[in-house]
Amino acid sequence: MDRRQMEGAIAGIVRLLGTSLKNRGLYPPTHPLVRNPVEKCHAEILPFLLDRHELALTISDGTLVFEGVPVFQLTSSLELFMARLGTIGVPAVIFERGVAIGDVESFVRFLHETKENGLPVPTIKERLSRAGVRHIRVTATEDEEDDFTLAREIYGNAVDVIVRALKDVRGGITPNGADTDRAVREMSGMLTRNRDAMLALTLIKNFDEYTYNHSVNVSILSIAVAESLSLPEQERINVGVAGLLHDVGKTQLALDLIRKPGTLTVEEFEEIKKHPEEGYSILGRMSHIQDKTRYMVREHHMRFDRTGYPRPEPEYRTHAHSQVIAVADCYDALTTMRTYQKARTPPQALEIMRKLSGKSLDPELVFLLERSLGVYPIGTMVRLSTMEVGIVTGAPDEGKSHPRMAVLFDPAGNPVAAPEAVDLSEADPSSGEPRRAILGTVNPLLMPAVSLNEVFAAASA
Repeated sequence: MDRRQMEGAIAGIVRLLGTSLKNRGLYPPTHPLVRNPVEKCHAEILPFLLDRHELALTISDGTLVFEGVPVFQLTSSLELFMARLGTIGVPAVIFERGVAIGDVESFVRFLHETKENGLPVPTIKERLSRAGVRHIRVTATEDEEDDFTLAREIYGNAVDVIVRALKDVRGGITPNGADTDRAVREMSGMLTRNRDAMLALTLIKNFDEYTYNHSVNVSILSIAVAESLSLPEQERINVGVAGLLHDVGKTQLALDLIRKPGTLTVEEFEEIKKHPEEGYSILGRMSHIQDKTRYMVREHHMRFDRTGYPRPEPEYRTHAHSQVIAVADCYDALTTMRTYQKARTPPQALEIMRKLSGKSLDPELVFLLERSLGVYPIGTMVRLSTMEVGIVTGAPDEGKSHPRMAVLFDPAGNPVAAPEAVDLSEADPSSGEPRRAILGTVNPLLMPAVSLNEVFAAASA
């Protein structure tokens, strides 16, 4: 269709939403004047989603904009629709491929029944999820949130998804794979938009929620490696979903066994070794999960030298990307403090992984992870030539060889008032030489504790 036809079709979709919302206040939910606009709206959305994954509806400067097309000819029902979005606090609505009539119907019901004003976006998301809306989501507009805030929201949503999935499995309920797919697509998109903001979050550990944070971190790191492999989008999503669900099989094990702080007995380890097969089985019952993803979950502990578990038969051919999950799993585990293990710094973790290359881990993928993270990965604490101590907050900007840094401690070791972003390429006016240079890494355990959350938020501001 040409642009004029497209604008007409888009305006029609939004008007149908407004009509259904307006009539919802006049008639019962099952009345044709409520139901018919929903069905027609759904039918008219579908053609747009044949060649794209989502459609965006936003309000910008008082104008309703759908996929970049402003809707100027407002009817009374459209004005009501806009007013409800604004009053509730919905800045942007995303219709995703796979949207169902029930999603549209439940979304309209949410707009009609919600009486509060100015709800936070996370609250709106949680309520839509409770209402069973799977393929319509709300998000803040780009100019309302900085990248770190947006990345943190996406990360939090992914944690919520894995929390629900693992609790569902423990309760005998098969999780909805569409939720997992959506969370991974959001993380993949954010990695493309701002890689540093997303990777920084994998270093902000919540020890009380290790299982959930670990699952999300493995997903993010797996997607990053998949990007380094130049995999097509769907393959990256498959890898990311496998990373998010790689430990879902542990839900079939006793909680005391999973949480045991000390060394496992031989019998206990034999029980632990069952979780990849259990995960493979669980994923087989979930919707929106491809067989490739199932095999990656089954094989993520089959070591590169095939000495892992479940032990593969000589003729068994593992999936090409199963080791991506293994490498991401290893890196996040090494950089996380547990009751039985101190956390390694990112460079220390990579050094250990290099020693495991060719044995437990695929050497090519370890190299790609290291290249993806950089010589000084995000989160590495370093001492500068000025004797200040700083932390790496991002990869080098284009055309530069130095990572982005924030100074945390002055030369005397005292915390600075606020993290200060510094440019390592900045020259000293008197000598023309770089004012600061990295001398080496610093063990963060030797320094006063700092809030990485605050550091990365300040660095992205």
